[in-house]
Amino acid sequence: MEIKYQDIENKIFVIPDNSIPITYLSLVFLIGNYAENPSNLGINNLCFRVLTRSTKSMSYEAFQYYLEKNSVSISSSGGNFSSSISISFPSYNYKPAIQILKEVVYNYGFRKNDILEAKRDLVNSIKLSRDDIWTYLYEKSDKVFYNSFLSWDVRGNFKTLKNISRKDLFKWYENKVLDKKVKKIMIISGYVTKDMINLVYKNFIRLLNDKNLYKEQMNNFDIIRVRKREKLGKKEVGICLVYEAPILSENSIRFKILNAILNSMSGRLFVNIREKKELAYAVGSSYEPIPIGKGSIKIMMLTSKEKKKLAIQALKEEINRITIEGFREDEIEVAKNYVISLFSSAMQKRSFRSALLGKIKSYDIDDNYIYKHVEIIKNTTLQDVNNLASCFKTKESILVVD
Repeated sequence: MEIKYQDIENKIFVIPDNSIPITYLSLVFLIGNYAENPSNLGINNLCFRVLTRSTKSMSYEAFQYYLEKNSVSISSSGGNFSSSISISFPSYNYKPAIQILKEVVYNYGFRKNDILEAKRDLVNSIKLSRDDIWTYLYEKSDKVFYNSFLSWDVRGNFKTLKNISRKDLFKWYENKVLDKKVKKIMIISGYVTKDMINLVYKNFIRLLNDKNLYKEQMNNFDIIRVRKREKLGKKEVGICLVYEAPILSENSIRFKILNAILNSMSGRLFVNIREKKELAYAVGSSYEPIPIGKGSIKIMMLTSKEKKKLAIQALKEEINRITIEGFREDEIEVAKNYVISLFSSAMQKRSFRSALLGKIKSYDIDDNYIYKHVEIIKNTTLQDVNNLASCFKTKESILVVD
């Protein structure tokens, strides 16, 4: 299974798909929360949100009209490790679309009204996450595992967002995002032409950089293991156990098999804790390998306040049983087929191929991560998965939310 792409100086990557009349262009910056001072948490995400609202030469209203007139959609993301600005447009409109991206990147204005609106959006999204315990549990569980930027929401918090000024955003963007130490690449997918590629190259090649001198800093975070309780005044209780897991690598592909067993509605946790013992409303696992440092797997459960102690005990016992007895061959085969099916289906989607290529090229991961993905899963043995389950022998972190 391959992604056919064109590599231009290891800075621009083109995935042609001329079966669709739409082009997608992403500018990926290898910068995120890891570069933030704790007093500025969320500035990276806020910066990219404000960037894509207007430019120095166009107000929000004028910019939105220009986007609509040219059928261009623009979005941004600001994460822990990388951030991006993405646009999509009809292929015939590539000239104004590329001009829009150029305006956003080079002619930034950080208007006060845009900053205020972006802050309001972020504050509201933080408030909304408190309304759903499962979402809150997923977002906050890193606080009991990582003693670093990874334990903080990329959106920041009410206090830090309030204190971020327009001057701070200018300084962050110019001294961090546009820093020559920051790796920047472009991914073009969908309908592409030679003229379109040449125009992208002409406008952005000087900005792009295939070397990242921040990687040592990106690895500079610690693992802590604590028990933490947060009160939201909810009727149900959320419980999360967090354990070490592989980072983005061949081992992370194998670890997906283990996660599939735990997260399945016919898997160990669901059957033994929810169905047989009736101790959970919902139970499962979450694993998304990070590219550096140490990764984690989250075992999450929703239960009633009356059953909280029994539920935590049952969850620990089930995890302990896995470390002693391991998994069964039939569990492994079902999980392998599921993971292969999931990956194969995802690879049919342009957005997945583009995001995956962007990720491995950003972090200098070998193409075999894609090309041998299915082969690695097929060749993974019962013993391989049982060896990976040794991660549960380490001391867990616990977050309880009620």
